[in-house]
Order: sequence, then structure tokens, then C-alpha cells
Amino acid sequence: MAQATLKNQQTIIGNNRVILRNQRKILRNQKRLTVVVGNQLKILRNQKAIIQNQKKILAAHARLITKYSAAVPRR
Repeated sequence: MAQATLKNQQTIIGNNRVILRNQRKILRNQKRLTVVVGNQLKILRNQKAIIQNQKKILAAHARLITKYSAAVPRR
């Protein structure tokens, strides 16, 4: 009977070690995740700026095309 109790306690201790190890891994991953999320936010901001610049370029091209087409006489 005492031997079974001792085995159960050893099993519980072993399980607790596994739980602690997993919790440490989770905490480490959460720390890394904040860095990843921060980088993703930077990427999104940059993509937004790129889209705005592309819109400006398209608008400038449209102005040039209309200016050019107005200057060229039609046949």
C-alpha cells in the first residue's frame, strides 16, 4: 500500500515537472510573439504607405496622359 502511494506521488511530481516545462515554453513563446506582432504592425504600416504612394503615382500618370492627349491634335 505504501509503495503504491509512493509511486503515485512520483507520478504526480513527474507530471508537475512536465506542466512546469510546458508553462515555461508557453511564456517564452508569448515573449517572442509580442516581437512578431510588433513586426507585423510595422509591415502593415509600410504596406499602407506603399499603397498611398502607388495611388499618387497613378494620379500623376493620369494627369500626364490627359495633358499629353490634350496637346496631341486628333485626326
